[in-house]
Amino acid sequence: MMSNNLLSQDGNGLTSAEVFGRGAGVTFDDLILLPSFSDVSGDGIHLNQELAPGLVLSLPLISSPMDTVTEWKTATYMALHGGLGIIHFNLNPEEAAAHVKRVKRFRMGFIFNPVCRSPRDPVNEVARVKESLGFSTILITDNGEQSGRLLGMVMKGNVALEEDKSAPLGSVMIPRGQLETRLASEVSDLTSAREILRQRPSISKLPLLNSDGSVYALITREDVAKSEKYPAELLDENEQLRVGAAVSTHEQDRGRIDQLLEAGVDLLVIDSAQGATQFAVKLIKDIRQRSKSIPIIAGNVVTPKQAEPLIEAGANVLRVGMGSGSICTTQDKVGVGRAQLSAVYHTSLVAKNKGVPVVADGGIRTTADIIKAFACGASFVMVGRYIAGADETPSETVQDQYGRSTKRYRGMGSTGAIRAGGSRRYGHEVDMRTVVIQGVEGLIPAQGSLDKLLPEAAAAIKKGLEYCGCASISALHQMATDGRIRFELQSAAARAEGHPHDIM
Repeated sequence: MMSNNLLSQDGNGLTSAEVFGRGAGVTFDDLILLPSFSDVSGDGIHLNQELAPGLVLSLPLISSPMDTVTEWKTATYMALHGGLGIIHFNLNPEEAAAHVKRVKRFRMGFIFNPVCRSPRDPVNEVARVKESLGFSTILITDNGEQSGRLLGMVMKGNVALEEDKSAPLGSVMIPRGQLETRLASEVSDLTSAREILRQRPSISKLPLLNSDGSVYALITREDVAKSEKYPAELLDENEQLRVGAAVSTHEQDRGRIDQLLEAGVDLLVIDSAQGATQFAVKLIKDIRQRSKSIPIIAGNVVTPKQAEPLIEAGANVLRVGMGSGSICTTQDKVGVGRAQLSAVYHTSLVAKNKGVPVVADGGIRTTADIIKAFACGASFVMVGRYIAGADETPSETVQDQYGRSTKRYRGMGSTGAIRAGGSRRYGHEVDMRTVVIQGVEGLIPAQGSLDKLLPEAAAAIKKGLEYCGCASISALHQMATDGRIRFELQSAAARAEGHPHDIM
């Protein structure tokens, strides 16, 4: 139990200044928000938060730039739901730029990298594609590549009754002459795709071709129908999904920055465990020379003193947290860091005065933690472990000894991540004899799709705001600042009481 020499004189709890002015580190399990009179509910609550000028997230969650959390697919689904994904930097610069381009090119219902095979490939290739990728539609081109001229299409029904699995796909394909196709220039967006499919209800798959007959993309009726699920997409002025990417402070990453900017990245994250350094300040200034407008998230920091030089150098956003993540061992290894909510509260005070939002990064396990971070001054929350078990993350799914589906998750300071390139984050060459390992790796339960996780998170955040009587996160900040939002410090028994108990 936290010692508490402060008493709520009126029984209504403590203000944030009283909680965090005690000199002790405070984190998620140490406190709980107290409810307030509420005259808001349902549609009267919104989560819109401005991350940088012209960049407003309707879901204020940002996926962490970790190599088991965010590559193109995670970033795509974060943006579809109104959040933002940050591509990690354990990819080489060309790969990182390719992931950015893939997100920018993505349009729901459009498959820009359809599976293509040669007419000479065997029929059993359909089963192999189904097993590895989960679908059976294959486009047949003269060279077996997307760059080849379209000859036909094979779907599951075309091979279901074919007994000779070594027969060539060309013998069972639907010839191009019997297919509905369109030039890519005729179907520029989802609206035009939907109209074509509405007028031609018999079409389930629509190949889009370049002028030379090669494959541009494949439209599927099922995916176009799904597109209506994402009314809160985070789009740029060209109606492309937004995406961020991480860079290190090392000189060799300057070329990475150029390639990311060329690829159309919407935001850069300076990814460093200790973010308040001369190298970070220099990098912010270097990025500003390359682009006056690109938003920059700098960090990680945990004190106002750390934050000030980054803000003065031109950072738009601060990333706050050191050693609080579930897979981070920084505090254990080097004895430096800060309790996460204390870090968020104290850093956000100086950041707010400068008009700079704070991203709380680390220690998030539940939506309750997310709401507490907002109440303590964060405008956004970075999620790693919280979504690491999702289908869309890049880590492999493995069965544990009990047959349960799990996914691999590791810190960027872990041995595996450092060997894969994460040493740039911690300032070491990969000489494992001298590296200070600051992370661990292990298995976590598979969680299903972000299509389920993110809407559930949004609903829980809104419910938390409703109980606090706040119509927005900005209102929560204001009410916490002026003392209308109150907190209570919790004993171990109180925490246990707040969790499910005494049931089988």
